Amino acid sequence: MKKITYLLSVMCLAVTLAFQSCDDGDGYSLGDFTAPQLATVRALSGQGFYLDCDVWGTCWPVNTDMGWYVPIDGQRVVTVFNPLWDNYGGFDHAVKILEIQNVLTKYVEVMSPADEADFGNEPVPTTTDGITIGNGYLNVYFLDRLPFTTEVSLVWPKDDLTQTVTPSVAEDGYYHLELRCNTQIDVDTPGTYSVVSYSLNSLDFDNGAKGIKLGINLEDVGETELAFEATQEEEEETMQ
Repeated sequence: MKKITYLLSVMCLAVTLAFQSCDDGDGYSLGDFTAPQLATVRALSGQGFYLDCDVWGTCWPVNTDMGWYVPIDGQRVVTVFNPLWDNYGGFDHAVKILEIQNVLTKYVEVMSPADEADFGNEPVPTTTDGITIGNGYLNVYFLDRLPFTTEVSLVWPKDDLTQTVTPSVAEDGYYHLELRCNTQIDVDTPGTYSVVSYSLNSLDFDNGAKGIKLGINLEDVGETELAFEATQEEEEETMQ
């Protein structure tokens, strides 16, 4: 997987490539391959698995030489593949995987006032274009500074009076979350582009929640809030 640093750099610098739509009007050939794609691994019995891609839908890998890869259900990956056929055995596509690399996969964490120092509130080394939601995950493309100690966490602030341990909807109908950053270093250092995906399955959109409001301290903007509206498709994906 020596090319993964390059692939992640491409995804971070040109996020839209990761969300390239497929157009198979003329069919596929062995020379066709996708731009880097984000996907979720769906593990089956044994070493079997398929990919639930943010853009391409469900993809069945036809590779017979992937015994080295250990699938973990719910693991996020960045992948490049050669699409072969559509509507294959109940899957959206059959594909030959050319590159696959696990992506750091995390969950929404509860942050009490006593935890704030641990999560930090340094500027997150990303831009608004580097934060996306797809297939039930919030994805953040960021600069992981050497020696790779940057911790970017998606948290739900919990005050001392809050009794619930899972995120709840605020009075305005949104989940109010924060993206916190702790580089764990005192000086800026060089780094490389990385990506982290946060599962949103702890957020219940069946209760009429309008979406997510994300508080974040951005390097180029400062303290700001981003809003992500919940669509029916996103609600269904979040519950997977």
